[in-house]
Amino acid sequence: MAQRDLNAALQLLAERAQYITGASGAAIALREDEEMICRASAGPSAPALGAHLQVNSGLSGESVRTRQILRCDNAELDSRVNRESCRALGIASVVVLPLIREPEVNGVFELFSGRAYAFGERDIIALERLAEMIQTALEHAEAARRAEKIGEQAVEKKQTANGAEAGANSPIEEKASAKLSNEDKPGPKSGTIETNISQETDEPQVVLTGERGNIGTCEACGFPVSGGRKLCLDCESSGTVQDPTAAPFLSQFTAPEESWLHSHQYLIGTLLVTVLTIAVLVWMR
Repeated sequence: MAQRDLNAALQLLAERAQYITGASGAAIALREDEEMICRASAGPSAPALGAHLQVNSGLSGESVRTRQILRCDNAELDSRVNRESCRALGIASVVVLPLIREPEVNGVFELFSGRAYAFGERDIIALERLAEMIQTALEHAEAARRAEKIGEQAVEKKQTANGAEAGANSPIEEKASAKLSNEDKPGPKSGTIETNISQETDEPQVVLTGERGNIGTCEACGFPVSGGRKLCLDCESSGTVQDPTAAPFLSQFTAPEESWLHSHQYLIGTLLVTVLTIAVLVWMR
């Protein structure tokens, strides 16, 4: 974009120079490496766009070498120009202005006319003013190129940072994917047995997994019990192992306490029979 805007500005300035000075041609050439390339051309006497200007000889070469504005009023009498080339192009008058940007000459601004003595001092002043605009356009183009380069570097850094962040997040995403895949796996079927290692006792504990939850074993007799319980109902009721957590659960299953007479009726009956037998024997004597 910066290059396109620069070319448009140079073409406009060349056309304005031709119009103001009444020249039959105007050209602006800029240095590229060791050559001068025509970047703007106006009028039939001007070289074509992309043409290479000779800066090692002729009037253009001397202007670049001396860094001075040179004017040829009659190409037939001036030894600094190539007469044959001027005749072929129909050029009789030439003005060459070097575009100086320290530490070198970065281009030339030229006017051409088919009439001898076509340019005066007024035309040279106008050319100098337009040359200042050329330097301003070059500075703006360079600033735009620098801005574009900085923008490209910023985009590259952002893309690199996003790539690094994506790489850093990939292990987390892999773990999350693995976790989701593990959760999607079907659980054990009803009635299967899983063996877990108790963290407290380091002993294997057999757990039955069914539709209603986990089934454990009684710590006293090994009888199957529901999940979360340690003793079966019989062991809890007989007091084999005291489990403080069992009382609330067994409150709805434990029978009411019996009296001492009711619970020892067989002993009382035996004692009564013995007493009666002794009494009968004593009476019979």
